[in-house]
This record gives sequence, structure tokens and C-alpha cells, in this order.
Amino acid sequence: MRFVAIQDPTGSWAVFDTANEEPAEFGGRVLIGLTPHEARWLTAAANDEAGWQKTGALGTHPGQ
Repeated sequence: MRFVAIQDPTGSWAVFDTANEEPAEFGGRVLIGLTPHEARWLTAAANDEAGWQKTGALGTHPGQ
């Protein structure tokens, strides 16, 4: 998984991008200060999107 949900020391949640080792962004918003539900939902959505871009719409890898 490229994106993971993490809890920060203050108790809020963030979505972390493991590829660039920074908080993820979506729609111009840095994904920090989230509720646990928001963090889980956005993590799943980001990983789904990253997987779709990597494999393509038909589940084939680019160049195949």
C-alpha cells in the first residue's frame, strides 16, 4: 500500500504517502487533522486510485 492512515501525537489522524514520505494531498488539501473515519476512507480511496493508475482500467499493466 502506498497510502497509510496514521495517528499523530495530538490524537488526530493523517493520510501518509509512503512514496514521498509526506502527508498526502487531495483536492489541494493536505490530509492531516482528520477523524479516524475520514482517514480510513481517504486512505482506501487513495490506494484504490493508485492501484487503478498503476494497472490501468482493464487490470493490465501499462505496456502489456
